Amino acid sequence: MGHAICALVVAEPVDAERALAVDLRPLLRHEHVTVLPVDHYYTAYWAARRDARTPLDLPADVPVIFPAEAVLVDLAREVTGAPEPLFAIIQTDYFGGAGGQWAVAFRGTTRLTGTGATINDGLAVLGVRARPPLDAFDTVGLGAHRHNPEHLDRYQNLCDELGV
Repeated sequence: MGHAICALVVAEPVDAERALAVDLRPLLRHEHVTVLPVDHYYTAYWAARRDARTPLDLPADVPVIFPAEAVLVDLAREVTGAPEPLFAIIQTDYFGGAGGQWAVAFRGTTRLTGTGATINDGLAVLGVRARPPLDAFDTVGLGAHRHNPEHLDRYQNLCDELGV
């Protein structure tokens, strides 16, 4: 069975109404952290709609298909009200035990993690503490979610319509 999720994880309180206005729907909440599923189509769409195509400062080891637009900083600001929100972008891509995971944590536009950061590394930057015997990934409940929700599927067509 596979595990393929991608999300914006914020370490600030999220205004549910503002989040819904930009189609960010919480997948789960754990203490001070909220996991909001996104994908590269979602971020490309919002970057095009807002004419905000500046890329994020990402390490070289993230996959080609990874949310790379700095519009995520703007969205994190909007949904948290924080001028310099603390957040991470996480992604898994596993099938049958083979695959990988990536995380990049930020404070505003400042990258806080280097190359090779795992989701556990990114969650640690956000202040998540593992509850043994679980790691941070399972402590927040990510292991229970195998795929991004279907509402994100529409962003591929929306990107096609916008020519991005």
